[in-house]
Amino acid sequence: MSRLRRPDLARDLRESWQPGLHRLPIQVRWRDTDGFGHVNNVVFASWIELARIAFLRGIEPPTGDLIVARIEIDFLRQVAFDAAVEVETRVSRIGRTSVGLRHDVFADGVPAARVDSVVVLFDYQRQEKRVVSDALRATLRAYATGDAEVLTD
Repeated sequence: MSRLRRPDLARDLRESWQPGLHRLPIQVRWRDTDGFGHVNNVVFASWIELARIAFLRGIEPPTGDLIVARIEIDFLRQVAFDAAVEVETRVSRIGRTSVGLRHDVFADGVPAARVDSVVVLFDYQRQEKRVVSDALRATLRAYATGDAEVLTD
């Protein structure tokens, strides 16, 4: 087996906010890979968690507490240890108590996975769902995909 290349640690790993898009660079770790230097499939869910938290903590007004209700991953290509990985996050659905997120994972600028997730706004004190406020709904609309479903009831 050939020796793995050292990843470019000089890359900028700061998140960026563009109109309608949140982008989070990911530092691939040695433990993310298998013996062949490929990123293990379960690691993608961890990357999505990082991107989801960065996105939802960065918007105003804050979302408050959330529960992940669903994650669906379509793997498009292998990702190697030395790849430059980024996760782009957009809003795919705004429901009454939930938000759908679309995450596109890129490795060296090429799509590597498409991930759809649903988070539910939750009040842990009352142990019940919370309604998406009008202010949060307005903020989320700014990050909505072109085909996003936005429920108004």
